[in-house]
Amino acid sequence: KDFDVKQWMPGAAGRMAGRFSQFAVAAARMARDDAKLDTAQIPAEQILVSVSSSMSGLIDVQESFVPYLRGEVIPPWIVLEYPGHAAASHVAIQAHGNGQVSSFGTACVAGLDSIAWAADKVRRGEATAVIAGGTETPLSPGNLEAFRALGALSRWEGPPAEASRPFDRLRSGLVLAEGAGIVVVEEEEHARARGVSIYARIVGTASITEARHMREVDSSGEPIRQVLQAALDRAELTAQDVDYICAHGNSLIDYDAAETAGIKRAFGRQASCIPVSSIKSMCGQALAASGAMQIVTTSLVIKNNVVPPTINYSYPDPACDLDYVPNRSRSARVQVALVHAQSIGGSHSAIVLGAPN
Repeated sequence: KDFDVKQWMPGAAGRMAGRFSQFAVAAARMARDDAKLDTAQIPAEQILVSVSSSMSGLIDVQESFVPYLRGEVIPPWIVLEYPGHAAASHVAIQAHGNGQVSSFGTACVAGLDSIAWAADKVRRGEATAVIAGGTETPLSPGNLEAFRALGALSRWEGPPAEASRPFDRLRSGLVLAEGAGIVVVEEEEHARARGVSIYARIVGTASITEARHMREVDSSGEPIRQVLQAALDRAELTAQDVDYICAHGNSLIDYDAAETAGIKRAFGRQASCIPVSSIKSMCGQALAASGAMQIVTTSLVIKNNVVPPTINYSYPDPACDLDYVPNRSRSARVQVALVHAQSIGGSHSAIVLGAPN
């Protein structure tokens, strides 16, 4: 609520940028500063950007039509903020990066997909550093009504802070949220030579789709098993190597049950021994930004050896019976972590993070 765009985009640029672009620029600036990227002397063409959004500037466009219906003129900058590519372009302009700029339209997995794309570009030698992540500002009366009509919003009637309750028996839907998560993905030896903080290594990525329904998920969890296993295979790791899972956990009844089933299929008996948590219990569902926020969180888990909790977990569900780190954070040595995200249409993405060498 206290976000001030003038701190990140002063002047006309900030006033004209959509809120999702403003969030992306702010988060990217934090990431650039933390990585000392602006003083890294990396050739501009070797700095790439990939920032994704699910709803892009839809809310800004919606709000512009209210005065239009009253006979007022629509601001000309609206058309510039409508595409999902706007946020990535703003970030590239701010960072003076002349390399490829991309954005993914893969809904709630888009932020994770951007970071996986960044890792691939660095691994192939096509970039020295990539500014990557997701941004989302979906909050408006009209959009909330659309999610309600879909049956996706929480119907919790208790205290609002307890409405998002992933894996809990009383969960009834997601809590829509806004946010942005941006990281700098860089070639490891190059980052070490610069002496900057390395939070985690991206050691495996994977993405699949169920290709069966736009809203329903495969309750067996088999597609989730496939994407988790594929990410581990590409990392040349096994289920026994994983110390923590940062779950999608969006508080939808069927999604949480399917994710639990998928983890059980992927890890077998080991599944009950691995801490699993959902930051959406605290942050809400920020769509494309959520996966990137999960990467930020998991990187800090590896750095600090503290696993975040799944709050509002009060009533066990027989369909969700893993160790969800209920209600309180936990100290744990984490060397390898899995991040999973899924979206409408049945898309699944996973990234394996490892501790720095």
